[in-house]
Amino acid sequence: MPAPYATIVGVLKPRSVMTVNIESGVINAFKPAANQRPDQYTISATAVAGESPQPSPVVHRDGQGITVDARGKLANLLVRVPQGVDLVVHSKNGNVNVTDISGNVNVDAANGDVKIMVSGRAEARTTSGSINATMGATSWPGTLHFAAQTGDVTVYIPETAAFHARMHTDDGTLFTDFGLVGTSSGNNETIDAPVNGGSPFGLDLESKRGAVRLLRLTPQA
Repeated sequence: MPAPYATIVGVLKPRSVMTVNIESGVINAFKPAANQRPDQYTISATAVAGESPQPSPVVHRDGQGITVDARGKLANLLVRVPQGVDLVVHSKNGNVNVTDISGNVNVDAANGDVKIMVSGRAEARTTSGSINATMGATSWPGTLHFAAQTGDVTVYIPETAAFHARMHTDDGTLFTDFGLVGTSSGNNETIDAPVNGGSPFGLDLESKRGAVRLLRLTPQA
C-alpha cells in the first residue's frame, strides 16, 4: 500500500468533536494506535496510484474541536480519533468506515457505503450506497436516524435496549428479530412499534429503494 504523502498529528481533549470534510476518497477511522497517547489525533492522506498528490488536508480549530478539510481526489484518508471525542463525517464520494472509536459517530455520505462499529451511539445517511451500523449504546438523546436513498440499511443494537422503532422502505423489504409487526401497501412497508416496552429514545431506519434490517446485538459468550 502506498505511503501517505501528508500526515498531521495533534491533541484533542475528551468531549470535543472532530469534523471531517472530504471530497473524494475512502475514510478509515480508528482509535489512536497502541503507541500513541489517548488524546492524540492523526490525519494521514494517501494519493491515488499514478496520480499527483492533492493538497495536504487542512486542520483548523473551531468552537467544538477541530475541522479537517480534505480536498481533491484521495485514495485513502486515515483518521485516528482520540478517546472520548465524537466524529462527524461529511463525504461527497467514497466509502466511510468507522471502527472501535470511543466517541459517538454521525456520517453524511453523498456517494458511498457506510460501515460503523462503535460502543456508543451512531447516525448515518447516504444518497447512493448502503449502511451497516453496530452500536453499543442503550440510551441516547431523542431519535437516531439511519437513511439511504438507494441501498440497504442494517442496524445492530443491544438486545436489552428499550426504544421506539420506526422502519420504512418505499421499495424493498423489512426484517427484524425483535418480534415487531408492521404494515404494507404495495411496495411500501412500515414498522412503527415499541421495543422492549419502549422509551423516549427513538430509532428511525429508512430506505427509498432497499432492504431495512433491525437486528439484535447479543453478548459474546
